[in-house]
Amino acid sequence: MRFITLFLVLLSVSGFAQTITSAQQKALNSYVDYANQSGSEVSLVVSSLMTYYPKIHRKEKGYYGPPRYVCPVQLEEYYLKEVGTASKGLSSTYTTTLNARLKELQSVAEKIDGKCKELDTYHKLEDYKTDNYAKANTIIAEVQALLPDYRQKQKALQLELESVAKKLTAGAPEGPYRKTDRLLRAEVERERAFLDLWNLNMNEEVHTGWPVDKLEQSILQTDAQLKSLKSSPPTLKYPASTMWSSFLENLGEVLSIKRNGLDKYNYEAKKSDAYSNQVYLDLINYFNGTLVSDHNTFLQFAMQDGYYGLKSIKYVPLFEVRSTVKSESIDVKPFKDIPRTPVTIAVQKVAISKPVYAALASYVEFINETYYQVSKMQTSMQHFNGTAADYRTMASYEKRNPMHYEFKNFELPLSYYQKTVVDSKSLPPAVAKPLNDQAEVLINILKEMNDQSSSLQAEVESGQYEKDHVEHVYKIIERQKVLIDTWDERKELFYADIRKVYDAYPPANPASSWYKSGKALRDLADLDHDALMKAKLFYKGDATISISTEKIDQSLRDVIAKEYDNMKGIEKLGRYNGLCPYTPYEDLPKTSRNFSEQIAKNQPVGDYSRYDDPYYKLQYFYNDIADDYNRFCELSKTVLLLKTVYQLELWDKVYYPEKEMEKPKTATPESKMIVVTQTAQETPTVIKTPEVTATATQDPPVEPAPNINTHSTSVQHDTIYIEKRDTIYLAEPGGNVRSMEGYATNNMILLLDVSGSMNTPEKLPVLKQSVLDLLTMMRQEDEVGIVVFSEKPKVILDPVSFKEEKKIQSAIDKLKSAGKTDGNAALKLAYKVADENYIRGGNNRIILATDGEFAVSEETIQLIESFAKEDIFLSVFNFGKGSGSSKNLEKLTVLGKGNYSAISKGNVDMKLIQEAKAKRKK
Repeated sequence: MRFITLFLVLLSVSGFAQTITSAQQKALNSYVDYANQSGSEVSLVVSSLMTYYPKIHRKEKGYYGPPRYVCPVQLEEYYLKEVGTASKGLSSTYTTTLNARLKELQSVAEKIDGKCKELDTYHKLEDYKTDNYAKANTIIAEVQALLPDYRQKQKALQLELESVAKKLTAGAPEGPYRKTDRLLRAEVERERAFLDLWNLNMNEEVHTGWPVDKLEQSILQTDAQLKSLKSSPPTLKYPASTMWSSFLENLGEVLSIKRNGLDKYNYEAKKSDAYSNQVYLDLINYFNGTLVSDHNTFLQFAMQDGYYGLKSIKYVPLFEVRSTVKSESIDVKPFKDIPRTPVTIAVQKVAISKPVYAALASYVEFINETYYQVSKMQTSMQHFNGTAADYRTMASYEKRNPMHYEFKNFELPLSYYQKTVVDSKSLPPAVAKPLNDQAEVLINILKEMNDQSSSLQAEVESGQYEKDHVEHVYKIIERQKVLIDTWDERKELFYADIRKVYDAYPPANPASSWYKSGKALRDLADLDHDALMKAKLFYKGDATISISTEKIDQSLRDVIAKEYDNMKGIEKLGRYNGLCPYTPYEDLPKTSRNFSEQIAKNQPVGDYSRYDDPYYKLQYFYNDIADDYNRFCELSKTVLLLKTVYQLELWDKVYYPEKEMEKPKTATPESKMIVVTQTAQETPTVIKTPEVTATATQDPPVEPAPNINTHSTSVQHDTIYIEKRDTIYLAEPGGNVRSMEGYATNNMILLLDVSGSMNTPEKLPVLKQSVLDLLTMMRQEDEVGIVVFSEKPKVILDPVSFKEEKKIQSAIDKLKSAGKTDGNAALKLAYKVADENYIRGGNNRIILATDGEFAVSEETIQLIESFAKEDIFLSVFNFGKGSGSSKNLEKLTVLGKGNYSAISKGNVDMKLIQEAKAKRKK
């Protein structure tokens, strides 16, 4: 009796006490394996129909020949047979009901398969020629009706399996393995419930809406669950322990996809359901490929430690054919301003806690994300202003190409704002309130920016600008300038308050090398920041400003001279290792020296192109300094270092044509006061650009914005007087960074890593969008080709002119991430393509875009060196973070005489442009 008692106690302590056996687990999971195989087959049918449906409903049907359809699956019998064999490990008490549920699921799966093959046969018989695809539409509707039934039968089988597993494990204690199983399964089911909220729309050309409000709620829920899971890691043995960290990492990626999906739901995305379809499919892809897979792999590993659990079932998408359009009105309203209350906080006695630091870091991350979006809007407005200026000089728009404005890239960082509010709960209310108010003002400014841009696009698409000769268009551009300047002022004040809170806490360990080195870099970056603010005033015309670089020069010398004292005990991994903190530590003072030397030139205010503009150079150097400092903060292991924020270039010119206009009927006479008239309200509104101060101590003046939307059902009309001295100036057409005049013809081969690790919002999608943006500035003679690699490399776009936008767009759209990286064969193929399309005297260049290292063979190294001598160069875009970065990638660019760039969503556009302009004409 004592032996039995002792045995039970030992089992209880070990955490593995249970009644389920290995044979029983195998039996139960054989049902899951069948369900997953069947689900994959059904999903393939859905995917094939999503591709097929638009082809038979396209207006230009037949232009590319009749659409084809081939059933993509053949039902796999293996897993069904496995159920018959493995289920012998269960008693008939359980198998009777399980087999009934299995047959019900199998029956619906076979019906769907039958419809798939019926459509296949229909095409082989070419019956579509006589019925105009009527039967095809009927078959699609029948599959649509079968899918909910399939999901219902799938759910019934899952519930029965869970019921049996619960009975077999009744009374067993919850040890670490059972607890981990429970937590992972609960999260899988939570994410499954969210996916159930919507489905695909076959008719994706129309916008019918999707549960974006539920998405916002789901983001908060997933974020909370992720934090909760991270706070209590279980004690597991290897290799089961690896799946816990993998699951959390992938749940973080799911959260990123949700946040990205929310933020990118812009004017362009609201034109159709293509966007919501893609978000839905991306989430299903990650749900099945990572969360379900990680949970099931954990159970396989846990078997080695004596734990037996029930696997999760994959998700199968549903679809509808919806046509009821959800209208999206553009109602432009002035952003809601909140008067700033400066933060007050007493000097703290203890070091900053991780939750408080995380809250402050979230604010900085939010500011920097708004910077990326405002910077994109600023560039867009600068470029479009040239078009508006040209149209302003035209007497008539007859026989003229219509004006074009399209801005797909602007994102509202709602998820970042959402995160700051959640994280701010760790702060004292007296601190959180004023900071949250300032964050709200920034997001409100961006909301109006988005509305103004949407209004501009709607006006251009409708041809409304022809009625007032571009007056209203300029009005929007000018308002955007006010908003951008206001954002710039307010973010400076906001960051100053965040720093005030951070600096109120004493360092946890002042003697720490991470603290000493971080403080040295931060002090130097602060001096550079102060100088940049003064330079802004100087280049805006204040000739009384003088800037001394003495403190900057002394500080950067100190940083360099004290490197080995400041960094004592910190491991030096080497310049080519992305995790080495010495790289940003050494690079920051170098860039600061360039910054200081540029200031010392003390160039007068004048007319400059973007590249010659001295402030542009200062801003460019400063953001490099900020990049290096922020990278050092990321690498800090023992000290919580707060990042800094980035700075916009100076937007100080509005280009109104100096030449005499072509006497349009509605032309505005030249004068010192430009009058832009709509149907007037009695009191005109004066728009003025807020002044920039070197050390901001109060809020900038924010004038109320007029409601200038002409596409809303309720429109306010007003008259706006803008004095000449308050006119906003933009760079002249042709004098901007996107001009290719004077540069060599491009033979650009994009060598893109499409391995599974590139499938995150910050990597491949960012690069794809940047390539599409590049199309707008390239010339007829410039060519681009695309080679992709994960396992076996292949050419998906033979080099074509950049003007063949449809071909390039199609190739870009097809890019998907999967598989593992194999770079040697890819480089060999890319050089072959580049060599075959070599342009004498041109910019022959391969751009390798990847996020991780791969072994480079000696043969590949010789290949790179050989082609570099023949003027085919290799540049590398490294999207890697942390352990994904490669110490070898930068060495490859040295051999290939190209450029190495660490890529983020904030710099990818400029880096790609720099590669396109890497060589001038001789």
